[in-house]
Amino acid sequence: MIGILGGTFDPVHLGHIHIATQVLQRLGLQQLQFMPCAQPVHRNLPHASNEQRCRMIELALRDCESMCLNRLELERDGPSYSVDSLRELRQQTSAVLVLVLGVDAFNGFAGWKAPDEILGLAHLVVCGRPGFTLDTGLFAEHRVESAQALSQRDAGAILALPIEAMDCSSSLVRAELLRGHTPRQYLPAAVADYIDEHNLYRKPSDTKNTE
Repeated sequence: MIGILGGTFDPVHLGHIHIATQVLQRLGLQQLQFMPCAQPVHRNLPHASNEQRCRMIELALRDCESMCLNRLELERDGPSYSVDSLRELRQQTSAVLVLVLGVDAFNGFAGWKAPDEILGLAHLVVCGRPGFTLDTGLFAEHRVESAQALSQRDAGAILALPIEAMDCSSSLVRAELLRGHTPRQYLPAAVADYIDEHNLYRKPSDTKNTE
């Protein structure tokens, strides 16, 4: 099974790595791919450029075995719809695909483009996030209760996976950076260094403060 973790990753932070590590280990995935979107459908455009976000992901994952960057959505024109990405991935691999998303994103899944087709192409693994409650009635007929159940079919299962989540978000990181502080407690060291080196997410006139 190959896991797909999408998002803006603007910037990637330790919360992303923490979730990915737990999903990778608990599901026994062959690989987990970070797939940054080019034109998000349900949120604002990223602040950092595509190449900057990719470089930060590469730096964050350089010591993470079985995790990698997938540029598929950045290489495609138009809005970044998950169903389009899964269609392309299905043409590239025969492996079972697992789309990893937060409970906040899943609660809006019915409003995504072609949700039924998505479930025909992949499993969904829904990870908890602080402050959000899972809508247990949503696509309830697809729910399974164990990771083992995912390996018993090619697609279409939805697993709510309780995880140990960090109370961290990209918006929180950006807010700290805008104030002139680098929140290294939330960032891989190499990502924090890259942000400082390129003065990302700060006012142009700000000097670097890494306290």
